Amino acid sequence: MNAFTEKQRFTQWWIWVILLLPPLFILGGIALESPAMEGVNTDSVGFILVVLLLSVALLGVKLETRIDSTGISARLFPFHWTYRTFHWSALASVQVRKYQPIREFGGWGYRSWGGKKGNAWNISGNKGIQLKFISGRELLIGTQKPEEIEKYLTKLATDFPDLDIPLLEGNK
Repeated sequence: MNAFTEKQRFTQWWIWVILLLPPLFILGGIALESPAMEGVNTDSVGFILVVLLLSVALLGVKLETRIDSTGISARLFPFHWTYRTFHWSALASVQVRKYQPIREFGGWGYRSWGGKKGNAWNISGNKGIQLKFISGRELLIGTQKPEEIEKYLTKLATDFPDLDIPLLEGNK
């Protein structure tokens, strides 16, 4: 059975508007030689460079997920250079669920709260794979393909019953 894979990137238009609007206003002011922009200083240029560097860095962020008979592997690049593999034997339960990104985790990205809701690696949307570990820790991995993952997990559990994949009732 082939592995399930998913790759996600930040593609929300509003993120780019928030990041790029301020430098565009500054550049527009410089181009029009407005009196408000008289004597362009290094602070303006520094601000533009920082925002452009953040934009380029955000372009490089990607969440990659792989599910197979070994377990669930994921990485949120550039925070993780290699995949983190969560073996089936280390998991108490696995559930594809809807969640509230801002309310539960404070937004999207690498969310390491360590609190009652656990950690989250997410890029966009409000669907994810909730992992509960035998140790009590929790991790939510965001997905844009919840139905495909549910079908894959169910088929994997059926095809490999000896793996003892801990699916919650909502997935079966």
